[in-house]
Amino acid sequence: MKEALFLPWPLDPERSGERGLFLPGSNVVYDFHGDPCQAELAIVMEGNQFMVIPELLKAFEKTLKRAVSVFYVTLPPPRFRPLVEGRPMELGNLVLSVRPQVVMGPPRFMARLREEGLITEPRTFVRNRGVVLVVPRGNPLGLSGPEDLLRPEVRIAISNPETEVNSYRTYISALEHVPGLVEKIEQAALKSRQIHHREVPAFLYHGLADVAPLYYHFARYYQDPRFFKEPLFDCVEFPEGAAVRNKYQVALHREAENHFLAQAFRDFLLTSQAREIYRSYGFEG
Repeated sequence: MKEALFLPWPLDPERSGERGLFLPGSNVVYDFHGDPCQAELAIVMEGNQFMVIPELLKAFEKTLKRAVSVFYVTLPPPRFRPLVEGRPMELGNLVLSVRPQVVMGPPRFMARLREEGLITEPRTFVRNRGVVLVVPRGNPLGLSGPEDLLRPEVRIAISNPETEVNSYRTYISALEHVPGLVEKIEQAALKSRQIHHREVPAFLYHGLADVAPLYYHFARYYQDPRFFKEPLFDCVEFPEGAAVRNKYQVALHREAENHFLAQAFRDFLLTSQAREIYRSYGFEG
């Protein structure tokens, strides 16, 4: 692919492409949210929960009874790791040198950060609801389950096994019960480059793939009228996919153990109110 593909993702509720610089193809940013220069709280997190965060932050502010300026990053953990380590991160010609006070990620990633002394003890705050097969509207190939992905005409898209190990491992574990399917994926699937929660849906949207294993809450997101006037995709659920459920963890950066807002946000994530917000977006309640 010579050009990046785009999908009509909505901006955060308080943003407007008309007021600012928003030019798909050259200058557009979806996974960096807020003002890094004025932020009272900086958070880095596993990117596939991006749809939850605006409502979550509003609820957090209500518990504090005041507004909070938050800058947050929604990327695959290996992409935001430089910020956790105290190194700058390049975004095209822009360089970010933001030290996050809160880190959110999958257990293996968080365990490594903990072993390196970069974060406090991780706490699990929610789980997702497994994996589904996302297909174009109307399911034109009539796919009914993972077995149909072996059909020679079916083109599969999936996250990159080198740059997004956690999601790739999860998707494969949901599909490996079908003999020969992992081999087809390894040899022929269209793989994302760095950010599958943006790239893989765009592959489907532009007709470069017929199906993609994605988290259940992704499928819900693309059918949610809060974000899209018309559903963009359909999905096919299957038992093996529903059984693969990932944990999401939170910890404080080692240099923010006494940071009041960081502590308050971590504690808020562990409440039933936060879990209910996540549930409304397709996560476990």
